[in-house]
Amino acid sequence: MKITANQYAKTLFELIDNKPSQDVEKIIYNFVRVVKKNKQIKLFPGILERLSFIWNNKYKIAEAKIISAEELNEKDEKKIKDYLKEKYKVEKVVISKEIDKNIIGGFIIKTGDDIVDQSISGKIKKLRENLIK
Repeated sequence: MKITANQYAKTLFELIDNKPSQDVEKIIYNFVRVVKKNKQIKLFPGILERLSFIWNNKYKIAEAKIISAEELNEKDEKKIKDYLKEKYKVEKVVISKEIDKNIIGGFIIKTGDDIVDQSISGKIKKLRENLIK
């Protein structure tokens, strides 16, 4: 019977949760060896995705990507983090940032499948779509 990415992720989570970092390193090394021995290396992207989901769920963490035309200042970044904490009922928000001049101004927040588009290019696109209707 083949083990699924979800089963591997749950097992790895149980093995590493609340362990000291020196133990985690050894556990992960052995875990990778087992997955490789089982000829299921191709499952690693799914394992890591599920592990991240399980970890974030337990520790009430949301991951978000913010795309903006220019670097956000600390005040705006804090507002976005506070908004996301409230929206997703989490204690911590981990943000990755990307600069994209094509959005002209404003920002786009991507959290999982959820997208909040407050960009100028997004507003222009919506306006264009409404005018065409």
